[in-house]
Amino acid sequence: MRRILSYLFIPSLLCLIPFSAKSQSTIEFQSGTQIEVTTGADICADNVIINGSYSGSGTKCGGALPVELVSFTVSSHWSNAELYWTTATEMNNYGFEIEKSRIQNTEVSSKNKIEAWGKIAFVEGNGTTNVPKEYSFTDKNISIGKYSYRLKQIDRDGKFEYSHEVEVVISPIPQMFALMQNYPNPFNPTTVISYQLPVNSHVSLKVYDAIGREVATLVNDVKEAGYYSVTFDASRLSTGMYIYILRAENFVVSKKLLLLK
Repeated sequence: MRRILSYLFIPSLLCLIPFSAKSQSTIEFQSGTQIEVTTGADICADNVIINGSYSGSGTKCGGALPVELVSFTVSSHWSNAELYWTTATEMNNYGFEIEKSRIQNTEVSSKNKIEAWGKIAFVEGNGTTNVPKEYSFTDKNISIGKYSYRLKQIDRDGKFEYSHEVEVVISPIPQMFALMQNYPNPFNPTTVISYQLPVNSHVSLKVYDAIGREVATLVNDVKEAGYYSVTFDASRLSTGMYIYILRAENFVVSKKLLLLK
């Protein structure tokens, strides 16, 4: 297939940037390619397939697939990989096939060898909607190793588009401190907050209202290295935005959660 690409060279940085060019075609980047799409640039075609490394703040769009994917993340929890993604709008969205591949080299390197992609699940879409929608899937009981995931979004006419890839390492002990986004979010009245510890630590996990007043203490204890989840019950609180903060050793991080009653 013939492709026309534009290249931009910046000192110390070589970027491959396909600028806007709408066509009734498919653009496919094979595994191993590295694509950086900078602000103001975008990749557009009826079907954009990216099997390589995709980065940058530019846009990847498929004209025939008006499903706006605004986030796609994965995190590990014990031997599970937890996937979350959000759409801003959807039109004729049949759903998402979830594909997984094992990465043989667990070091961060462009030479990582990716095994063949395989479909592991299907999550039904919401058809046509202008309301943001949240999705999740848990890949359970995975062997220790490094994995890559991607979404194959399919419309009701059978056309499809791949998301960017996300990677996760499954290990008996976490490699770093982390606080996950609560799920579901927004929520009413309960939500689950997960976090992980690479070493034994004194953990403080508290929830505050929008003006900084403490409204709940979820954890205040010494925890062994590992993965943890706690349920936050906000049934006595009012609708609004809240902030939860995790403190463990020298690690401090906060995230927002939204209670809608």
